[in-house]
Amino acid sequence: DNVVFHTIIFPAILMAWNEAGKEQYCLPQNVPANEFLNYEGKKFSKSRNWGIDVQEFLNQFPADPLRYTLAANLPENRDTDFYWKEFQLRNNSELADIFGNLINRTFTFAHKHFEGKVPPRGKIEKIDEDMINLSQAYPSAISKLFEAYKIKDGVLEIMNLARAGNKYFNDSEPWKTIKFNKERCGTTINVALNTIYTLAELFYPILPHSMEKLFHMLNKIPVEWNKSGDENMEAGHQLNIAEILFPKIEDDIIEKQILKLNGLGKNDSQIRDELITIDDFMKVHLKAAEIIYAERIEKSEKLLKLRVKLDNEERQIIAGIAKSYKPEDLLGKKVMIAANLKPAKLFGHESQGMVLALETEEGKHELLFTNSIIKPGTRAK
Repeated sequence: DNVVFHTIIFPAILMAWNEAGKEQYCLPQNVPANEFLNYEGKKFSKSRNWGIDVQEFLNQFPADPLRYTLAANLPENRDTDFYWKEFQLRNNSELADIFGNLINRTFTFAHKHFEGKVPPRGKIEKIDEDMINLSQAYPSAISKLFEAYKIKDGVLEIMNLARAGNKYFNDSEPWKTIKFNKERCGTTINVALNTIYTLAELFYPILPHSMEKLFHMLNKIPVEWNKSGDENMEAGHQLNIAEILFPKIEDDIIEKQILKLNGLGKNDSQIRDELITIDDFMKVHLKAAEIIYAERIEKSEKLLKLRVKLDNEERQIIAGIAKSYKPEDLLGKKVMIAANLKPAKLFGHESQGMVLALETEEGKHELLFTNSIIKPGTRAK
């Protein structure tokens, strides 16, 4: 329907308005049009409450991973879907593991072995020349794709340059050459930093917030697009401290978003039909439990592993409260747990129940503590 309006009706209105000898409105020359983007297999619908609240999304996630995912999955020739699992995969496997990895390892080498400065290029070997030539060719190639409105192809092709940068880094083996040929190692880091500069320029339209940070890390500003493949990181240039641009999104965060889907697309009458009876509620065994051990789970920012004591047994429970409580502050505390849930695995650890907590703000929780005289194992009724 939009294509019909913009290619027939709107031009007709402009032509009717235009009069000879007066200022003329320009007629559309090219009308790029996409197919439909759907959400988890269904069409977005405001009336059916099926979609994503943008403000809620931005409270949970940075904007750039979403921009990248949408650009890499544009419905240019056919309908496509936004899936939470794909969003996580694009962020973790591409932005973090490919692009972010190239940035982190290159900056780490520069700061550790070259005083945080761009090392000079020594003898240019074929592997260096190939990488340099590839970077120089990319601005023109990507420009042609973007000008032809092939945004998806352009974005995926830019990520291929990041892949090539990682392969160049691996094949050059700077962790070996630093031991016996520092000049050779310096050449590798110089070429890698210039490749990163090129990527920063090319990704700028898609990842503006992250690329602002990357240019700050490079201690540079963008140049003219067609010059972004040149040697813009000159020898001796001082770099700033690096930061993680694309933190990985953990499974439990995505699972939480997927669980929300069960409450979407339902009207008030459907929600009323789902009211439970007192008998349903009594099926859940809510019991007091004493925390006797607590520790952080390695590589997780949000999860704690708890050992809790009931009346005659101990259980392990995984709880997403690490941003609200330190493990040592929980020892001896009595909390309420759902005691008859089926065991589940979280981050590779079995959880034999669920601690009850209130979400006070995004990522923050307040546990439901019980009176100190309450005996562990006491059931709430």
